[in-house]
Amino acid sequence: MELDFIRGTAALTVAIYHWLGKAYVYSEEMVLFQGAPFAVDIFFILSGFVMSYAYGKRIEEGKIGLGSFALLRIGRLYPLIVISSTLAIVAYWIVYKRFLIADTSVAESIFMNAFLFQGILGKFDGFIGVFWSIGIEFWVSLTLFYGVTRYKAYFINFLIVLTLLFYAYGGKNSLFFGIDVGAINDNIRRGLLGVGLGIIAYQIYLAYKDAAFSERTKTVLTSLFYLLFFLIFVYMIAPRKNMGGVNNVFVEALVCAMVTLGALLKNQCKLFCAKWQSWLGDISYSVYIFHMFVVWLMARLIKRLDFGFELGTIFGAIFVVIVTCIVSHYSHKYIEKPAYKWFRGKIGK
Repeated sequence: MELDFIRGTAALTVAIYHWLGKAYVYSEEMVLFQGAPFAVDIFFILSGFVMSYAYGKRIEEGKIGLGSFALLRIGRLYPLIVISSTLAIVAYWIVYKRFLIADTSVAESIFMNAFLFQGILGKFDGFIGVFWSIGIEFWVSLTLFYGVTRYKAYFINFLIVLTLLFYAYGGKNSLFFGIDVGAINDNIRRGLLGVGLGIIAYQIYLAYKDAAFSERTKTVLTSLFYLLFFLIFVYMIAPRKNMGGVNNVFVEALVCAMVTLGALLKNQCKLFCAKWQSWLGDISYSVYIFHMFVVWLMARLIKRLDFGFELGTIFGAIFVVIVTCIVSHYSHKYIEKPAYKWFRGKIGK
């Protein structure tokens, strides 16, 4: 499906961003990929859509409840979380003779990572930096899933209104910058908006999935899908100073349109339907988890080899992408996929 390539591209964009950030320390000298953090918002939107796509029918038929859904998500997320956390602890203990901890105690860090509270509590420790978004996605998905399951019609309308209100009054990426909404931190807000918009995109998809589009209409929609993907990708890699007044609110709307079109045009966008693109989508979660290790190792290697700064940065970016994809391929094949299959079989879903 076209959405696989979107997810895989977003994951690699984050990997390159973290490598360039390691080299430039996220300064203005970091010319490209300054908008790459928006890839996390794309993940949230895709999560809301895919969650609805995968479980929507079973929800309506009463074949799956909140508890089963939570267990399925745990089986999907936790194997790599446990492995990567263990690797982080061992690696930093070997190299630095200490745990990778920032502003939290060891016990607090373990607690936040074990229950995926890192982004929820607004704190960041040193295990794996990307865990914050996984925690947000997990808890927000459970919350919205419960609402959709129990109060579908009313909840969807409520979600639309809530989304508009958050856009109007919430945080630095809202229509009115700098106005906070109660105790909801910006991480939670991004998750609520992203997953919520994904659910709304799925409702739009349901309304049109059985429509008989003419060949001309399909051609127009396919061209629009390509255009949206190009614009969103440019938004993620272009320097912020060249983007003018464009902010995430407008771009998230474009992502919702792109995701909906990608689902409606399933396997129609030939440029995005190659096997390697589907493979990139399959390994995207492993890419998101393990690229931080590769970035860290590459930074140490570049320092030892004493490359020139520019050459080291370019070589490092290529190395990070290639090695991350290799590691992620085997992680997906021998850990992620078998673990989820085993877990799913155990709970009978």
